[in-house]
Formats: sequence, C-alpha cells, structure tokens
Amino acid sequence: MRRFGWRVLAVIFGALMLSGLAIPANAESGDRISEFVISYTIRADGTVEVVEDIEYVFAGSDRHGIYRTLITRQPFGDGSDRDVVYEVRDIEVSSPDAPDEWRKSNGGEGFRTTWLALQIGDPDETLTKSTARYRIRYLLDGALRTVDGVPELYWNATGLDWDAAIDHVRVSVGGPAGVTSISCYQGRAGSTQACQTRTESGAAVAEARDLAAGEGVTIAVQVPAGSVANAEPTVVPGGSLLRAARVSPLTVGGTALTLLLALWAAVSTRAANRDQRYAGVAPGTIEPTAPVETDTLEEDRIPVRFHPPDVPPALGGVLLRSSAAARATPAALIELAHAGALTIEAVPDAAKEYEKTGGVRRTATARDLSKAPSDYSVAFAERLFEASRTITLDNPDDADQKRFQEASAALVQEVSKAPTERGWRTRGGPPRTLLYLLLGLAAVILLIVLSFAVLQAGALLYLGPLLLAGIALIVAIVFWANGHRTAEGRALTDQVLGFRRYIETAEARTLRFEEGQDIFSAFLPWAIVFDLAERWQKVCAELAAEGRIPDTPHWYSGPAFYSTFSSPGATFGESLSASVTSASADTSGSSGGGFSGGGGGGGGGGSW
Repeated sequence: MRRFGWRVLAVIFGALMLSGLAIPANAESGDRISEFVISYTIRADGTVEVVEDIEYVFAGSDRHGIYRTLITRQPFGDGSDRDVVYEVRDIEVSSPDAPDEWRKSNGGEGFRTTWLALQIGDPDETLTKSTARYRIRYLLDGALRTVDGVPELYWNATGLDWDAAIDHVRVSVGGPAGVTSISCYQGRAGSTQACQTRTESGAAVAEARDLAAGEGVTIAVQVPAGSVANAEPTVVPGGSLLRAARVSPLTVGGTALTLLLALWAAVSTRAANRDQRYAGVAPGTIEPTAPVETDTLEEDRIPVRFHPPDVPPALGGVLLRSSAAARATPAALIELAHAGALTIEAVPDAAKEYEKTGGVRRTATARDLSKAPSDYSVAFAERLFEASRTITLDNPDDADQKRFQEASAALVQEVSKAPTERGWRTRGGPPRTLLYLLLGLAAVILLIVLSFAVLQAGALLYLGPLLLAGIALIVAIVFWANGHRTAEGRALTDQVLGFRRYIETAEARTLRFEEGQDIFSAFLPWAIVFDLAERWQKVCAELAAEGRIPDTPHWYSGPAFYSTFSSPGATFGESLSASVTSASADTSGSSGGGFSGGGGGGGGGGSW
C-alpha cells in the first residue's frame, strides 16, 4: 500500500511536469547583480538589437553560472483575447572570467505565456570566483508598437523575476533618427516610481539603483514617426486549451465523466448549504422566538417592500450578492450627502473633458461628519477627508486618487465581512460537505493516474478534464466556504429583495409618499447597490417636473440637476459610480502613465 501511494505521488508529479508547471531553478539567496547594463538599438527595419552586460555576485560557493529568462509570448493587454509573440534570435553569450557555454530551453505558464531560458555555465565546473561578468547579445523581433502614429518601445527591460537584488541598472535606447521621449519606471509590478532619465548623444538613458529581488525596470521610448519601417507587434489568437490539446473520444469521455463527478460534488455542497428561514412568519420578518427551517421559498413569492430595509444600503447589497461590495463607495457617498455630512458641487467644464458626467466636474466637501448614518460610513468619511476637507470625484489627481483607494479598500473590506461578523451568514457548511469535496478530489486524482498510465502521448490529453473538474470543485469550495444565511440573514435578505423589486417597478404616477420629501436622495444609495441608479433618476425626474419632490437635492450645488445629468449612462448616480470606481481602482496607463512590469517582454534570472 505504501509503495502504491508513492507511485500515485510520482504520477501526479509527472503530470504537473508535463503540464508545463516548471520547477523553479535552484537560486541562491543573497545573490546580487552589481551592474546590469542593457543597450537597445532600434534598427530601421523594426528589429531591435539587444546587448546585456551582467556583473553577477554569487552568494554561495557551489555555483556553475547564471540563467536568464526572456518572455516570448504574453497576452496583448489586460482582458485581450489575443497574444503578442516576440522572436529572440541570433543569440551570442560570452564571458571574460567564467565558462560561457550555454543551453536554451522553452517554458510556459498556462497557454498564453511562454519564455526562453538561457542556462549559462558548465555543469561539470564550479566557479572559483564570487563575481563573474556575462554578455548576452540577441536580436528581438516584434517588440515595437505604434501609438498615435509614433513608433514606441514599451519594454519590461530587466524583467521582474530575478532572484538576485540589482545594485545598479542602466538602460539605453537608440534609434535610426534619435528618440523623442522617454519614460522609465522601477520597482515591483504596478509601481509608478520613476527612474532617472536623460538623453546622451541622441539616445535615451535610464538608470535605477538598489532594486530588491523581484523588482525591475520598464522603459517607454518613442522615436520619430517614419523612422522605422515595421513598428507593429506580431499578434496571434490567444492560446487556449482547444488549440493546444488533441481531442479524442477518450479525452472527451474523460472530460464528461470527471466534470459530472465534480458537478455532483458542487451541487451536493450547494444543497447542503441551503439558507435557513424563520418558520410560520411572513418573509422579511425577524422573529427570534420562531422555529427555524431550511429555506424552500421561491424568490417570486417575496412581497414588494415600500420602504428601505432594516440595514444600511452597502450591507444590504452584500447580503444580496457579494459583488455589490464594489458599489459600496458611491452608495456611502450619497448616504453621507443625504444625511448632511457632506455636500457635492458640480462646476461646468469649459474644456468639455467630462462629457460622461454631464459636462461638469464634481467635488465633495465635508460638512458635519458626525451626521454619518452608520458606523461604516463614519469610518469611510474620516479616512476620505483626513488630509483635506474637499476631494475631487471626477478624474482626481494622484493625491485624491490615493485617498479614494485607501478609504474605498477599507470600506469594501468592512462591508464584505459584515454579514458573517453580524451573524447573518455562517462561516462554513456542515461537516458532510467536506466528504463531498474529498470524493470529488479523489475522482480527479484517479483520472490523472489513469490518463498517465493509458495516454502517455502528453499531459494535454487529460488537462482539459482536469481543468473543468477543477472549476467545478472550486465552485463547491466557494459554496462550502461561503456557508449559508442564518434565519435572521435570510429575513434581512428578503427585505432587500422586496425593496429592490420596488425600485425596479416603481412608476412616478403610482408613488405615494409625503409631499416635498426628497425620496430621490433617500433611495439613491439603494438604487446604486442594485445597479438601478439610472432608472431611479428617470422616475424621480418626472416627480421633480411635477413639483412633487425638490428639483435639486439639498446636498447638491451646480447646474440644474435633472437636466444636467439626464443622458443614458450620465445620470448622477450612474456617472458617480463610474467615476468613483475608477478613482478607487489602482490603474495605470502607457507612456507618460505606465508602470513597472508594463509593456512587452519581461523575464528574470538567477544562479544555478
């Protein structure tokens, strides 16, 4: 039995190896690159000549040399269904003080990222010196792109996967007619910290110092339009399982069998984690003394609710669905405004840069934060206005965007965990759920063993079934980890569902409320978390035109409210959600707005 267990482990290990999950090289902790000089020469035909001079300082005494990886294929931008391919050719390696024989191999991650690995050194010879210098020369095709008619090299020069710290990096880029602009970023992936840049003899030069392992340098250099004949990347359809795998009756059958077994585990887990409900009381009623039963009530039997639920909007949103946490920030802003904690001012934009916001730029100013209506909105407001009493809502500058990111991240985290902390949702499913998961996992392992034993033609033959089963098992794990709503949580969710139906179906002519009440502002946070802000404003615009509600919310100042924010997608709540979500995200652009690790290329290296 023990021997069989080792065989199973060996089969799984072999399957992972064949699937392209490479084992990391035996890097030495404490290695350094004292000097890393990279020269890019852009030729008139679009080819880039690259020379890398690396002075490597080894931490250990048992090293043979270094390895260098270069990305050769990667997705063509976030969310793209296409890949960009780079050709690395005519490679030359030399060293004045270490063995410079080299071998190349190819690796990859998934189906869309591949790299070329250069292993430099003699496996039969251990280095006697702690420092060695290496020069790597190669030609690069497909690295350039064209931005607004201007050729550009936006390139992850060092790569972010070095196991060694880098003391000094110098990157130079020259073109057939000089360069017109240069940007440089250093640090970990996503960093916008600028490097030192300058021009020397018509070439762009960038320098960075004291980079830790895992940090790198990205450059963005433009050359004069027309100076390069071919400045377009090589773009191909995105890599996928269907393109990489070979389809046969056995693999299709295995996929179906494994997927059915995993789906059975997911469905069983979901059934075991059904919500609870108070028995014998109307949906939405909280009655702690009532008996509790498993929820079997159909959603369409939950009655319409004509007033807000007994929870704040952001918390009600995550009770309904976890993705609603992303809309907590704009909802909290309107909550604060309606309560009198802040005001929002809209200023006409003469340059017409803000067409999607009705041609205005909005700012929020703190007034009396003690009026914040809930604990989470108090904490959010204090973080947002800690440094300044006014913050820009549309296209904020770097300082305002950082405040948005910090305040929004804390808010989303707080509202996401609130249902569990307040006892509205359990932390996990019943013990038998674990049994279902283990049975599904056992089925996947069994398929791997059988596939490896019967189909030795390649791991991709069974990678499809494995991935599909993995997705189903992840669904099962999510159901298990999310737990289920308690009877109280189910009652509050019923209230939220009933009120959402009211916002979805309300018509101006049928609404009944106290005349003069600003029903628009009171219910707008809920409309935002329900993703119904545009519909709600259209309904309330009719009420305002009839004089039944104020034509301007009390917290707003600027151009006429309902006429300024009237076009589809530019209603106040919808455009505010878009602006605030953008400000809360950690986004970066390209030249002049790039980041470390951006652009094409990449890779890294270490010692062996």
